[in-house]
Amino acid sequence: MRISGGETLLVTIGDEAERWTVSAVDSRVVKLFDENGNYRQMPYANLQEMVAQGHVKVLERPLR
Repeated sequence: MRISGGETLLVTIGDEAERWTVSAVDSRVVKLFDENGNYRQMPYANLQEMVAQGHVKVLERPLR
């Protein structure tokens, strides 16, 4: 799966679920905002691994 920016992600770790919005993908880093508007960065490879393990689902994709 390719993530490029604008997607809404449902991130589930343990019993907790959060919605993250992908701001941009710059080189190999994904820039994200969580539900509270906090900014974070994550290596693209780590996000792909979380998707493969079922911890992350793409809820919305931007119109292109």
